[in-house]
Amino acid sequence: MDQQTNQPPAAWLEIRLSAPGPVAEAAADYLIALTGAGVILDDPALPEGPVTVRAYLQAGPELVAQRYQLERYAEDLAEEAGAVSVEFVDLPAEDWGGAWKRYFHPRLVSQRLIVAPPWEKAAPQGEQVVLIIDPGQAFGTGQHQSTQLVLRHLERLADKGRLPAEVLDVGCGSGILGLAALKFGAKRVKGIDLDPEAVAASQANAKLNGLVEGLETSLIPLEDVEERFPLVLANITARELCALAAPLAGRVAPGGQLVLSGLLVDQISQVRQAYAAQGLKLLEQDSLAGWASLVLA
Repeated sequence: MDQQTNQPPAAWLEIRLSAPGPVAEAAADYLIALTGAGVILDDPALPEGPVTVRAYLQAGPELVAQRYQLERYAEDLAEEAGAVSVEFVDLPAEDWGGAWKRYFHPRLVSQRLIVAPPWEKAAPQGEQVVLIIDPGQAFGTGQHQSTQLVLRHLERLADKGRLPAEVLDVGCGSGILGLAALKFGAKRVKGIDLDPEAVAASQANAKLNGLVEGLETSLIPLEDVEERFPLVLANITARELCALAAPLAGRVAPGGQLVLSGLLVDQISQVRQAYAAQGLKLLEQDSLAGWASLVLA
């Protein structure tokens, strides 16, 4: 007779994909698209060590197909880069809330900005600023390099006294970029996203940071935004950046800047071409662990 247990059925599947750094970054992008939620990147013990990307899928009718898709994806990565592995771990429902908490701790993501979860108090020093972020089901904890590149640019603008009062954040996710802009001195941020959970996460995080009055969030499509802003941020995928080149360029006020992130270094050329066609020129270019950001005007 089979031995019975009192374990509740698995409600979530944790994905642990380990790969060399640049490959892991690409895998993180893939997992974000597949799961529709954020991912966690574990720092390697050694600089040259593999990076583990953790993502989560909810149990449901698509889970078997999604798992098969991930296994094939990992096999393709291994053929190209080698040393790629993927592991799946069942999580009971009560373990889900703790999964993020085990790996998301206060972290200095720029010279002065600490991103911290609400369940762990940060200890800022000197002029450091703390931004509290509970990601929920939305992308944006400050751990991903594409997010860090934009945060660092915001800080540089603030340090030079050039951060404008009004900012548009396209694909706002958890609200991390817009809220950081407010922390650095912006007065009003409009965050838009097509995902209702992202908008809800942005609003919740604004409340955690006492920034509700400064952050306006909406599900409005980019094409329907009528205002133009002196600073527009878009940390999305390269494919989306290219597809939205015209409306993104059209939301930049005269003399303003458009900051693009979420693209890999080898995608810079195609993204630059898309925006050159809109009459925008490159002002700055930065990169971090295989990811790139562009500042256009």
